[in-house]
Amino acid sequence: MLGEYKVGRCTRHCHAQQRPLREGEWYYSVVSESGDEYVRRDYSAESWAGPPEGAIGWWKNRMPKADEKKMVLAPPEVLVDLLRQMEHVTARAKSRYLLALMLMRRKVLRPATPSSETRDGIDYLRTEVTATGDLMEVPVCTISRSESDSLREELNGLLYCEAEPGEADEEIGE
Repeated sequence: MLGEYKVGRCTRHCHAQQRPLREGEWYYSVVSESGDEYVRRDYSAESWAGPPEGAIGWWKNRMPKADEKKMVLAPPEVLVDLLRQMEHVTARAKSRYLLALMLMRRKVLRPATPSSETRDGIDYLRTEVTATGDLMEVPVCTISRSESDSLREELNGLLYCEAEPGEADEEIGE
């Protein structure tokens, strides 16, 4: 079963060097457990020596520049439609699987009952569109580390668009 985990936004501060992160600067974010909570720490690229002991996950990102346009996620209906359109595009199976997981995290989709099924040796994630109750099945894919960056870039290109002034309410990667 998928759980909901709360992880804070970027601190905009290098944990190792105790200094603010600069505009356009590359940094790494790390999530670690602290008691019953998850803690996020950000590290400048120059202070990064790999994830600390006990890290659950980490990723690389860049501080936005003041003159950059903000990017916003497409509306939920558009994302569900994209998931449907990708159904018969075999080359995008892994992107489609990641999109389904992201939509579950955002509660646009929820697990259907039963939540998985195996047919012809293929495992399927069974989901329900929260707003409409429509059922969708997505083949479960294994994604290697070497594929993760290109898949993230592909999804960012599909899912985000430039915001009009006052429209952006979240940053890419948050």
